[in-house]
Amino acid sequence: MENNPSRPSPNLIERTASEPWVTLPTAAELAVGAGWGHEQLIAYNQGNRQLLKALFYQAAFDFLTCNNVIGDYYEFGCHRCRTFRMALSEARRHNLEDIKFFAFDSFEGLPEPTTETSIELWKRGALTTSESDFRKMVDEHGLYCAGVHTIKGFYSDSLTGALQAKMVSGSSRAILINVDCDLYESAVPVFKFIEPLLQEGALIYIDDLFTGYKGQVNKGVARAFLEYQQTSRWSFERNVDIGWWGRSYIVQSERRAVQGVI
Repeated sequence: MENNPSRPSPNLIERTASEPWVTLPTAAELAVGAGWGHEQLIAYNQGNRQLLKALFYQAAFDFLTCNNVIGDYYEFGCHRCRTFRMALSEARRHNLEDIKFFAFDSFEGLPEPTTETSIELWKRGALTTSESDFRKMVDEHGLYCAGVHTIKGFYSDSLTGALQAKMVSGSSRAILINVDCDLYESAVPVFKFIEPLLQEGALIYIDDLFTGYKGQVNKGVARAFLEYQQTSRWSFERNVDIGWWGRSYIVQSERRAVQGVI
């Protein structure tokens, strides 16, 4: 897309000195003939979303180090290694030395959905990043490579009691957990698995809290989180929103009389 050199890219929103006080793309800049189409929209949305996620990771590791919350990073759903690399970078920026990073993914994309979603893309095999491609991106990033551990498999199969017990016996505790597994049926075993790995002050970032089910909190990952709170010994204090889609929570050591935070 060709732009007026005196104007910023139509992908950017910047302040101006006059009405409407921000730069807005013109009809000419958003015309199909000018090169604006579906691919440009995807890039526009992804750029905005990943920026907000990166800002969250900056703030999250600031919170964790300031409060001396010590432990490991867990990510459930590692497509394209985007947020995983954010965690690696922020851990290094905050001079964390002994942290380990656990990447849980089928590395074969989504399982066959058993609950109805509003996103047609979410079908078996969608959002696939192979384990070798994931590892290659980690290695090229060059941070904590020896401390990154992949656990391959659909969560209903891979998140076993034996693995959970092994991590607990190894004194692994989570400081930041990214739950990015899209589907209700994928999220249920994740929340069950992380229960003994939590600690006071840990952060849980739920990436798809309002995605895939038209924002209904009685469906999808939000439903799984609400159900989990009914049995967890922990309670969860709402922390910050990440875009329109996600939210983070601070793990509280005392269970509330009434659980059910969204």
